[in-house]
Formats: sequence, C-alpha cells, structure tokens
Amino acid sequence: MLDSHYNSTHSVLGYWENITTDKGLLTGVPVFDSEDENVTVIEGKVERGFIKSCSMGISFNREDLKLVAGVLILEKCELYEVSIVAVPSNANSIRLYADGSETPLTDDEVQNLCLSVLPVDAEEVKPNENNPENKYMKKVMLTVLAALALGFKETELEHDVEDINTRVQKLGAEKTALELKLEILEGDAADAAKKGIEAKVDLAIKANPTLAKNRDKFVALGLQDEALLNDTLGAMPKKASLGAQIDNPGSPSEVKTAEEFQSLSIDAQLAFKNDNPEAYAKLLTQK
Repeated sequence: MLDSHYNSTHSVLGYWENITTDKGLLTGVPVFDSEDENVTVIEGKVERGFIKSCSMGISFNREDLKLVAGVLILEKCELYEVSIVAVPSNANSIRLYADGSETPLTDDEVQNLCLSVLPVDAEEVKPNENNPENKYMKKVMLTVLAALALGFKETELEHDVEDINTRVQKLGAEKTALELKLEILEGDAADAAKKGIEAKVDLAIKANPTLAKNRDKFVALGLQDEALLNDTLGAMPKKASLGAQIDNPGSPSEVKTAEEFQSLSIDAQLAFKNDNPEAYAKLLTQK
C-alpha cells in the first residue's frame, strides 16, 4: 500500500489483507504501519472519512493488450500496488507498468501503445523537408466512429499518427476541464445542501435550545438522510414559553398580580417579560 503511487520506501503506508474478488469487484482491508508517525496522519484521515479513495497500479505485457470487437481490451495483468489517493477520478490515478518495468508509462507512451494495437496500414514516406527531424511518419486507418470521436470527417479515415496524438491530447485536456467544472458544480450543490440542512437544524434549536449540544449530529444526519432528519426534528418537543403557561388557566405558574410576578425568580421574571410583553405591561398598570 503506497501513498499516491510513489515508488519509494518512504511512501509505503502498509499492506492490504483479506484480498478477495467477487463478480468483478476487487476488495481488500488496509493495514497501516501505525508505528510510523507520517503514516498515522494519513491513517487518521482515512478513518475519519476525509480520504475515501484508493487506486490501482497494474503491470502487464504489451501482447496482452488486444483489439476485440473494436474495443481495446487488456486481457491479463498483475496487481502491482494499490495506493491511497486524494482524487480517484484523476487521469493519472491508475499507473501502468509494461513488460516488467518498474517505471510507469507516461501519457504519450500509453497513447502510442494504444495506437499500436489499432489496425494500421503503414507506409514509409519521404522526410518532411520543413521538419527534417520527422524522418519517417506512419499513416493510421481509423474506423468511422474513431474518426468522428477525434473530430475528423467520417470520409477522412487515414491520418498521420502525430495528428491523431494531437487530437487525443486535446480531448484529454477537454475531459480534464469538464471534470474540474463538474467537481466545482457538485461542490457548490453540496455546500448549498449543507447550508439548507444547517438552517433547518438552527430553526429547530431556536424552538428548543436543548438541541444545541447535538447540532453537529443533527447536521450529519441531515446530510445522510434529510427525510429522517425531518422526522426526528418533528418528534422533538418545542420550548414551552412562560407566556404560554400564564395564558393557560390550568398552569401552576399563573401570574395574575404584580405581587405574584415579584415572587418569581429573576430568570422567570425576565422570561415572562420577554415572552409576554403585553401581559407584563398589564401587570405594571395594575392598581
């Protein structure tokens, strides 16, 4: 178990145990090296739910990458390591190690590897006089769907590898931009939802101040299940005001005269004054 795919002794966080596969799902239990102070920081973030992501690093042989029914399929690979990562959807969250190498493939190497598996009608052409470094170029025959996906016309299926690489890189940049935009929008929506939950909890606390000590728990419950929060808050008793008790003839705390008001404690007097300004004014005008 590594930290963010870094192949270093300092990046070893621990190991995985109870590794199982079930219907295509690979699972394992992390065991952190708790004797390492640097590891315990990451372990704590995982246990407290601030880091929830992991990512695979796989090793494979190039001949196991094949084109099957128009789709690139890696038929066999070896699990090289599994890292704790911050953002699993990052384009680089999966590391590919080819043919026993301990160095992961770069983005360009991955693109060239994928292109090398596609059906190719290669022909050697003369060196480009304007760019003598490109001594030899290859032409790639794309399918109609691949051409359209890369922004070429459906009638133009034969293209230079360099042109295809440029289009692939552009698509990758656009994908990254869209992912960032989506992440921001989802974050804004989550913030708005949390503020709504907090406002609902604060309103319930205003009606019953004894709920204040569990405010964070109520907010957490609302983020998990807002309907359950509504039911829970609805079942909570509301604060009973002294004014309501005074207006209720059956209440043992009836205050009908100034003398009775004076017999109350200071806190009760203040509560009565704040909750029942009209009744308080009447008491002051009694003869």
